[in-house]
Formats: sequence, structure tokens, C-alpha cells
Amino acid sequence: MKWKLGAIWLWFGCLTVVTPVRSAETNAAARRVGVYDSRVVAYAWFLSDAQQTTLKEKVATAQAAKQAGDETKLKKYSAALRALQDQMHREVFSTAPADEAMTVIKGRIPAIEKAAGVTDLVSKWDEPSLNNYKSAEKVDVTDELARAFLKPTEKQLKVIEGIKKSDPLPLEKCNELIREGKI
Repeated sequence: MKWKLGAIWLWFGCLTVVTPVRSAETNAAARRVGVYDSRVVAYAWFLSDAQQTTLKEKVATAQAAKQAGDETKLKKYSAALRALQDQMHREVFSTAPADEAMTVIKGRIPAIEKAAGVTDLVSKWDEPSLNNYKSAEKVDVTDELARAFLKPTEKQLKVIEGIKKSDPLPLEKCNELIREGKI
């Protein structure tokens, strides 16, 4: 008799342990994830006052090296500017992640997630990460992330809408165009 009672209690104990796991799986499936067009985020970051100031400083440094006749420094600064331009092309025209931009607003992301009612943010081009949220509701937070960098002018809004409507270049094609000097 004691053995039967012990078995029954064990069975109920197992149900208690299994039930919360099942509930957690259901809740995970109902999650909302924020998706964004990383090209727009990169574009907004590039146009931000802080990034434009940094860019102007780098250009001024390169120009000072040129005026001073310091070819070594000029080559170094020119190469750094070219690398930055190439990276921006990959991020704005293709599907390269906008990691640096997202790092800049890292402290603001929790408020953006909360306002949108999402648990995480994922680039719409990051298919491996999106596969982790197959059953989650997808909420577009592109505009909210872009506004973290700037208040777009009418002209910038038109460019942003154009970016959103266009298909990105495949990353390999973008790299090829960069190597050929076509973008």
C-alpha cells in the first residue's frame, strides 16, 4: 500500500515539474520579436550628428596630413576612410549587420523594446537568428531604431522609404562592386 501511495505522489510530482515546462514553451511561442531593416539603421547612424562629427574629424586629419606632405599618414588615414566607406556601403546597400550602430544605441534598446512590446531585436536579414523565433510575432521596429539616431528630414525620409522598398544587394555582389570601385 505504501508503495502505491509513493508511486501516486511521484506521478503527481512529475506532473508538477512537467506542467511549468509546457507552460513556458507556450509562452515562448507567443513571444514578440522586433525585426528591423539593418540598412535603414546603418543609414540613420551614418547621418547622425555624432557620426558626421567623427567623419569630419577623420577627413580633417587626412587633409592635414596631405597639407603637411606626410604621405605615410595620408595613406593610413585614406585607407581608414576607404574602409569606413566600404563598410557603410555593405551595411546600407547590402545585408551586412549594423553592429556598430546598434552598439552606439545599446543603452536605449531596452526602452525601444519595451515601447514596442518585444523581447528581442533581430535584423530582418539575419535568417539564422530569425529561425530562433519561428513562432514569434514579428514587429517592425526599423523606424524606432532610426529615430534613435536622428529626426529625419523629408529628404532623408524619402531615402529611408526607398531603402525599405528596395531589395538589398547580395553581400558577395556588394563586395565585388566595392573591389571594382563601382560603389
